[in-house]
Amino acid sequence: MKLWIIALILSAATFAHADALKPYKIDPARVTVSGISSGAFMAVQLHVAYSSVFSGAASIAGGIYWCAEGDGQRAQTTCMYMPQSIQSSDQIAKAKALAASGDIDPLSNLANHPVYIYASPKDMIINPMNSDKLVEFYSAFTSANLIRTEHSIESAHGMPTLDQGNACNLAMSPWILKCNYDAAGELLKTMYGNLQPRGQADASHLLQFSQADFGNAQTPLFATGWIYVPTACANGETCGLHVALHGCQMNPDYIQDQFVKEAGYNEWAETNHMIILYPQSAKLGQANPYACWDWFGFTGANYVTKSGAQMTAIKKMVDRVMGR
Repeated sequence: MKLWIIALILSAATFAHADALKPYKIDPARVTVSGISSGAFMAVQLHVAYSSVFSGAASIAGGIYWCAEGDGQRAQTTCMYMPQSIQSSDQIAKAKALAASGDIDPLSNLANHPVYIYASPKDMIINPMNSDKLVEFYSAFTSANLIRTEHSIESAHGMPTLDQGNACNLAMSPWILKCNYDAAGELLKTMYGNLQPRGQADASHLLQFSQADFGNAQTPLFATGWIYVPTACANGETCGLHVALHGCQMNPDYIQDQFVKEAGYNEWAETNHMIILYPQSAKLGQANPYACWDWFGFTGANYVTKSGAQMTAIKKMVDRVMGR
C-alpha cells in the first residue's frame, strides 16, 4: 500500500472522533476569505469564482488568478520567481471567458468588494511582483479605492503576526512570523470596516470537525478541519463568516494546529461576532506532496472554477455553516 494512502488512513483514525460541521446564523453579506501562499491563490480563486458568496478577499504572499494556467512547472517558475513575464491581460481574459460560460460567477459582483494584498520585498519564495500582477487583475473589475496593498513590511515568506511564530526574517516551518504586524487584523478591518479591538482567544471556542462530507481521496482534504465559534455565535446571534486558508507545509501533517491558533484571526473573531472557518488541505502523492491548496491544477483543469474539486469542497463547508 502506498505511503500516502497509509497516512490518510492513520489521520482519519486519529481524528475519527471529530463532530460534523454545524450550521450557525450567518449574515450572507459578511462572508469573506483570505489565505497565505497557496492559500492566498486559493482565496483569490474562491472570491473570483464565487463572487456571489464572498464579498471580499485577502492575499498574503500570493498572486494573480489563474497564474499557473494549469501547469505545475509554470507555477514553480514563472509564478513563484519570474512573475514579471506574466501578462495580466491573459488572466483577465480567462476570467471573462469563464464568467461568460457560467463557470464562475459574474465579474460585475467584484466591483464593490474590498481586497487586501500583502507582499514583502524580502519574500524569496513568492516574488512580490506577483502581487503587483494581482493588483492589475483586480483593477480590471474592482474599484481602485477598495484595493488595499501592503508592501512595506520586510518579512520572510509566511503569515505575519504581532507576536507568534519565528523571527520575522526566518522563512521556515511553521511559516508563521513574529513581525509586530497583525496581518489577520489588518485584512479583516479592510473587509469589515471598523471593528472592535482584538480580544483574547478562547481555546474552548476552537472546534474540530470532520471533513469527510466535503470531498474524496482525489480532492484531497485532511481528515478534519477547525472552526472558531465565539459564544455569541454559538448562542444563535447573527455573525459574519471568514474562511482562512493555510499555505503549503502548514496543514496538520506539518504544523498540527499552529496556524489555526497562532495566525491571529481568533482574537478578532472573539470581539466582533465573527466565525473563522479553517479548512485543511491534504497531501496527494507526488501531485501534491506538501498539502498545498490547488492553485496549479493537480485536481483537474477546472481547478479555478466553481466545479473545481477543492473549490467545491470549501463552498460546501461554507454552505453548511450558513445552513444552506
